[in-house]
Amino acid sequence: MKTILYPFEDDRGSILPVVLMFLLILAITGTTATVVTTTDLRIGSNLKTSNQAVYVAEAGLEEARGRMKVGAVRPISDGHPAQTQWRVFIGTAAKTTGKGYDNGNAMHTLTASSQAIPVSLDYSVGISHQTDAAGNILYYGDTDNDGIYERNTTTGENIYLVSSTGYSSDSQRTIEAEISRTPPITVPGALYVAAWTTIQGNVNINGNDSCGGGGGDDKPGIASSQPAGTIWVLGNPTIDGDGASDPNITYDEPELHIEDMLEGLAASADFSYSLAAAGVQNDTTVPGPGDGWGVPTLGATLQDPSSCAVNNIISYDTHGYGLTFSGIEGCGILLVDGDLEVHASFNWYGVVAVTGSIIFTGGGNRNITGAIVSGGSVLGDIIGGNVNLVYCSTAIADQTENRPYEHLSWKENT
Repeated sequence: MKTILYPFEDDRGSILPVVLMFLLILAITGTTATVVTTTDLRIGSNLKTSNQAVYVAEAGLEEARGRMKVGAVRPISDGHPAQTQWRVFIGTAAKTTGKGYDNGNAMHTLTASSQAIPVSLDYSVGISHQTDAAGNILYYGDTDNDGIYERNTTTGENIYLVSSTGYSSDSQRTIEAEISRTPPITVPGALYVAAWTTIQGNVNINGNDSCGGGGGDDKPGIASSQPAGTIWVLGNPTIDGDGASDPNITYDEPELHIEDMLEGLAASADFSYSLAAAGVQNDTTVPGPGDGWGVPTLGATLQDPSSCAVNNIISYDTHGYGLTFSGIEGCGILLVDGDLEVHASFNWYGVVAVTGSIIFTGGGNRNITGAIVSGGSVLGDIIGGNVNLVYCSTAIADQTENRPYEHLSWKENT
């Protein structure tokens, strides 16, 4: 009879080491897996708390930005805009001391967080004036009158450096941001034009500051980036301003980058309209009027400034159709990407800024208190009615003074 040999039958003792080795491998693998899993959990937990600390720091930054705004519930005010040592700290004395808070320094102010109970995010914030490498205070403004804001050491709104540290469990993260109030829109004259222009009919343009604190900010009646002779004054319009010339017109002014100006302001508009999206064209009913733009209170005469307590930024993208208004009133900065034609009555408090041309036609009374900025030509009342443009620095400054502070830069400190 044939004998069948099975594996290991002749060497039964050799299977035991193999089995033991196999069990050892399983044990090691299991232990390693347990170690890797625990490490992963720790890494994930650390990442979570680290990210939470960033979000908390961002909340601190936003509290600072919100409380710097004019009209905030618990405002943070800058009583020393020209002092490099001025500081405001949000948080506790224990944590803000690490940010430089000195309770013995009269230029330092400590304020508790304005978080509403039961919110209890843990952050500390320091606010200071941003300076250049030489220690000069930096401002955000238009130094060359081209309509574009830049960092500088002479004019504009203060730039504030906000450092916010957020805490979450054992993690802490710090972010820094530069913030600034949006400066008033650049206005070289009661009327600024960048093309050949005709002024005729019953038109009154006054560049003397009628409501801005004693006439210290008087402007030319008309300021043009074009050379002399490119503005025709027909009939008997009245054009007055800060100079002795009659009519009061200045030429060869710096050219405004109106499209860039409008793009920046339109990004934070309170009301935005697109004529192409609405399917409307020139000489048709347009969206917007009646949406709550405010109603100017007219002065005693049409030549006097109006007033308004409402501030807006209103933006129109005409997509080449052009925009026609008839019987419109409002308050704010009216931005029109394209041409604007004004029929009948028109009362506005603030700034009318267009990339194209402006035409005033038809009967009715028109009062603009503030300024007009046009990238094209302006035809002043070529048919009838009255056009009264009264420069007012307050009407211009009002539109950006109460807006949220802009982020100029943002970075995380590592």
